[in-house]
Amino acid sequence: MSGISGNLGSLPSGQGGGRVKISNMAALSQNLDTDALVEASVKSASLPLVQMEESQARLENRQAIWSQVEKKLESFRDASSSLHLEGNFNVFKPVLPAHSGFTVTATDNAAIGHHDIVVESLARPGVAVSSGIRDADRTSVLNIPPDGAFSHGIITFLIGDRLVGGEYKTVRIDQKTGFTLGDLAEAINDAHIGIHAMVMRTGQPGAPYSLSLSSSRNGLNFSVEGTEGIGLSFRTVQKASLAHLTVDGVPVVSFSNDVKDAVPGTVLHLRRPTGQVPVGLSIVHDRKKITANLSRFVKTYNDLIDFIEKFSGFNKMTGRAGPLLGSFTATEIRNRLATALTVSGGDGGRYRTLADIGLTFQRNGRLSYDSQKFDRALSSDYRGVSNLLAGSSVHPGLITHLHDMTVELTNPANGPIFGEQQAISSQSRALDKEVERKQDEIADLRERLEEKYANLQGVLGGLNVRQNYVRQQIAQGNI
Repeated sequence: MSGISGNLGSLPSGQGGGRVKISNMAALSQNLDTDALVEASVKSASLPLVQMEESQARLENRQAIWSQVEKKLESFRDASSSLHLEGNFNVFKPVLPAHSGFTVTATDNAAIGHHDIVVESLARPGVAVSSGIRDADRTSVLNIPPDGAFSHGIITFLIGDRLVGGEYKTVRIDQKTGFTLGDLAEAINDAHIGIHAMVMRTGQPGAPYSLSLSSSRNGLNFSVEGTEGIGLSFRTVQKASLAHLTVDGVPVVSFSNDVKDAVPGTVLHLRRPTGQVPVGLSIVHDRKKITANLSRFVKTYNDLIDFIEKFSGFNKMTGRAGPLLGSFTATEIRNRLATALTVSGGDGGRYRTLADIGLTFQRNGRLSYDSQKFDRALSSDYRGVSNLLAGSSVHPGLITHLHDMTVELTNPANGPIFGEQQAISSQSRALDKEVERKQDEIADLRERLEEKYANLQGVLGGLNVRQNYVRQQIAQGNI
């Protein structure tokens, strides 16, 4: 061995015969930070993994942006669905004086027109009330104290008219049902004989509770014909009646105060008699509802275009391109919708384009809406506006075509947005596998480095022992 050199100093063999210079091996061993060396190597090897994770974040961002595009396109589709069919324009509203004695609901089957209404009387149930008792839940209604299993009471009703199809019905109370006023009300209701019973607090001194009876439908009279064993008397307080009215001089009778189709396509909600002077009712198109639907249509379209444009630009400050920049799908959506909004349509009437009724396609790709011009168009030619936007079964309208297009674009099985989302998902899955492989590779590197530096520490420890031995020999004069 010619000698030991390097950071350990040198031990020349057979040269000079002087004392040998020895370095501090213990200090070298103690100052060697193997953890820091491992972390530095792992950090360097992890740089590709960091780049992969950044790519994952960008993919997640793109996926979220396409989800937002899909939602905004669905909102536009839903807005167009309120204007794309001829039936969407069959919206009507009633016009009648305030405090008319009735209100009106107009359905899609109503028709434009004017009608004179006279409400003569309202439909009412028959109502009867019993004599009073002291307590509804503890006082027995029997005319003798209940004193055994045979105690009972029977109340007999005549449902309907005595001479025209009336029926007798009985209700029994006994030990099983109980004998209080509340028990009697429950027994009548459970019998389902066409009479509703309820306990009523009248506040009469000494007998504040009574039984109120009413027929289950208007126009149905009834009477209490017998009260065997029951200490109550009954009196009729309201005779049942049907609603009577005239529509344009034609008599109408109804069991309900909500009279359907007396004016075609409407429900008249009767509140009180009107007197003999007819109340004028007009059914007109609900232009306000159509205008609101068109406003929503314009807003959702502009929201969609704003969003696509926001993420399709290039940021000169950061040098970064928007996630939708250069996207064929984003460009296709804008171009197809813009084309559909600018073509001519209608069935040859006075309105041929959206601009004719107040919707103008701007240079920036947005729609401009002149609500006053649109309202004038509705007032002037309501059917012409309907034909332009919704068309008919023979000639589909502009928004009909547009709605069909949005349905295609948002198709969850094979639409273009679905295709974009699927492509991103595929890239994300492939990148996840690559990240997992790289993580395994880095974990393996860490394990090998830790083992290597552990072995180095062992070698340095052995050299330290040898160094101490040499120092001892020098101190003893043996070297």
